[in-house]
Amino acid sequence: MGVLLAVAAATQVAAASERFVPDRPDFVVANVRQAMPDEALTKLIERQKAAPACEQIALELASALIERTRRLREPRFMGRAEALLAPLAAGDQASRDARRLYAGTLQYRHEFSRAMQIFDQLIHEQPHDEDTRLRRASLRLTRGDFAGARADCAWVASLGGSGAPAGFACLSESLASAGQLTQGLELLQVMDNPKSSLPDDVRAYLLATRAALHDRSGQSQRAIESYREALALVPEDDSIRGSLADVLAWQGDRPGALKLVTVENPSLALLVREASLTDGAGRQSLVRRARDWLQLEIARGDAGHAREAAILDLASGDGAAALESARRNFRLQRELTRHFFMHENEKVLITFSAGVALRRPNEGQTDLVKRADTAMYQAKRTGKNRVVVAD
Repeated sequence: MGVLLAVAAATQVAAASERFVPDRPDFVVANVRQAMPDEALTKLIERQKAAPACEQIALELASALIERTRRLREPRFMGRAEALLAPLAAGDQASRDARRLYAGTLQYRHEFSRAMQIFDQLIHEQPHDEDTRLRRASLRLTRGDFAGARADCAWVASLGGSGAPAGFACLSESLASAGQLTQGLELLQVMDNPKSSLPDDVRAYLLATRAALHDRSGQSQRAIESYREALALVPEDDSIRGSLADVLAWQGDRPGALKLVTVENPSLALLVREASLTDGAGRQSLVRRARDWLQLEIARGDAGHAREAAILDLASGDGAAALESARRNFRLQRELTRHFFMHENEKVLITFSAGVALRRPNEGQTDLVKRADTAMYQAKRTGKNRVVVAD
């Protein structure tokens, strides 16, 4: 069983109103061993404590904490980085590095509006900032602002600097997200040069983008090959790992998908996939761990992950609850429609129309996508800004 939601996703922050108290004695609040600093990080912490007024040391420590968040899948490090960066990023005299890093921590926990405000200001001050433009493009893709993302990506690609390959990959992704899948694939084909000396993370981004576009066009085997190549370059990238697992599971290779997502100290994205792919008594234990994680996020005031909640509902066999989680995710998205976005000095209002299809037994990918698309276009024809469930 599966739910296909034909719409881009975004969430808003839910504020915690009461002190959080676990409801079970085995509730895991934090993996203390995993969150302990290593020797190199300990030295940085000691340097920062010895010179608390030194911004450079604080930025080095924050960067190290962010790196460990991604490498060790430990969100507590990101929280420490955010606490360190918040005072440095405040005020009119805040440095660009402090503001850029701080915006990244906000984006990590889905504080999209605040992160966007910082990115906008940074680019206004320095339009040729490739890194910030790529970060803003990524955020715009998440929010469904494909035209804005395309503008940022094209700008970076046109500069011809070190960020140009990532700019082309980003441009391909934005074109495909806006419905121009063929153009996106053609652009990637032009950029595809295995002999080019690109950094591993940039090469992996190109490969993962190509894989995603192949998957959207129904070329699953080519998508799997590109995802595997990308993951070999950046094995710590959970986004690529999760995407590859999704394609494998869709093709019926559940054991292969499960092996990919079964890692030590998994991220929430990998944990919910592991739960959905595990059979027997182990599934409920994994579902409980993931629900505890979601509960902790809400208690901290972080954004809720309704998409992950939907996957967990499916893993528990509750299709009705999964559909309601998908609807909740859609309602949260509509917060974006209250705001205007500026593109080429014109106000653009983004609307969301979604089609949701519950996969039938033995139903193929093509038929499922067709039913979801039909429902989405029905939502558009009947007033937009709504969700329609496929027959």
